[in-house]
Amino acid sequence: MSSLRISRRDPYEACARCETFHPSSEMTSVPAKDATGALVYLRVCRSCFHPRITYIQSGAAFLRLGADMATVLGVTLAIILIAVGLVFGIVIGSTAGFIIVVTCSLVGAGFLVAEAARECG
Repeated sequence: MSSLRISRRDPYEACARCETFHPSSEMTSVPAKDATGALVYLRVCRSCFHPRITYIQSGAAFLRLGADMATVLGVTLAIILIAVGLVFGIVIGSTAGFIIVVTCSLVGAGFLVAEAARECG
């Protein structure tokens, strides 16, 4: 049998986020706006009010910056291209190495300028 007991002093409520039942004393009222803009109060449990999931919290940095996945991928690929070009240029070390470094740097800069133009325009 489950240990869920109905109490008149501390009734159970369903959490608005996880939809599980918790005692009313463990619930918190959170203000929110509905589709019409009216202020409503949602009742959430302690675990939903203070989430401890780190991978969701770390992903919020990209959302705060306003960067989507295509932007992050484009900038990452441009940086990798510049780094690989620099490594090959240093390894080769002659005029051909210098040409590889300059070419990779210009291509990487072109990717970054194209990404900036796409974001601004």
